Amino acid sequence: MQAESTTPSPNTVNYKAPTWAQNQHVQSLLATFKLRRRFVQHRAQPMLQASKEVIIECDDGVKLQSFYAQSQADAPLVVLIHGWEGSHQSLYLISCASTLFNHGYNVVRLNLRDHGDSHHLNQELFHSNRLDEVINAVKKIQTKYQPSKLFLTGFSLGGNFALRVAKQATKHDIRLAKTVAICPALDPTDVLEKLENGLSLYIKYFMYKWKRSLRKKQELFPHLYDIEESLRTDSMRKLTEELVNFYGDYDSINAYFDGYDITGDYLSNLDVDTTVLLAKDDPIIDYRAIYDLPVNPNIEYFLSEHGGHCGFIKNSKLHSWLDDFLLEQLNLEAQ
Repeated sequence: MQAESTTPSPNTVNYKAPTWAQNQHVQSLLATFKLRRRFVQHRAQPMLQASKEVIIECDDGVKLQSFYAQSQADAPLVVLIHGWEGSHQSLYLISCASTLFNHGYNVVRLNLRDHGDSHHLNQELFHSNRLDEVINAVKKIQTKYQPSKLFLTGFSLGGNFALRVAKQATKHDIRLAKTVAICPALDPTDVLEKLENGLSLYIKYFMYKWKRSLRKKQELFPHLYDIEESLRTDSMRKLTEELVNFYGDYDSINAYFDGYDITGDYLSNLDVDTTVLLAKDDPIIDYRAIYDLPVNPNIEYFLSEHGGHCGFIKNSKLHSWLDDFLLEQLNLEAQ
């Protein structure tokens, strides 16, 4: 008798990057490239025009910002969660939301705390272990819209959140038909090391957006925050350590990272139908971490040769193959 495998055997995908877009940095940068915005937004006009801001009142007075677009009554609903320092306006999110909307899905683009235009909604700062409020927001969305089927999709850090929500969905009576995690952050320690040792453009980009977000928070709540001295550093590690000390809930940066590390056996008892997609050339997420995830009949893993970080650009019109992949995955469960 053949022994069961103890490591995942990821499926290959049918995505092939154009020759001019096979570089990992080209793919990753095009995912959020400003010059691409007008093309994406033009294609997404029906979804954007149908979108309405909805503030979700969570437990303990927490409020999260979302944008709801109804394609048709009684349609399946997809909740989409952006990556760190992204928002409902991130290009990869708008593109996927538009494709789903055009194919009859209702969509909610959910902003994590202090993302998008939501800094004023809560006094406390965002951090990656604020899982309870995201679970609560998804539950509130389910209660409010009563969809025929509920799906959850996350990108990068949003993919990490989506997988953690899925792990606790049954416990909280969240009836997810499927969860899809795109380039999810798996091991936070490794992600930081990749940013520190990779192309400097990425860490400069994230530090710029993070500092801008923190300064906005400080301006809104000057009686609570005086962190300008901390913001003088160009080190992501140092700024993380200082804010971890500020939170007071963690003994060290490692303890903080452990809180949302989803490698090892974390997903072993996940009981929601789930898809995880990673790219071998992702400059931020090490795809080899997929082999540290559990073999679970509810989780299907996919690996792509190219795609970068949430890019997967497929043609000269800058369409993303992610839209096709996500639609295919959800259609399998939506019928």
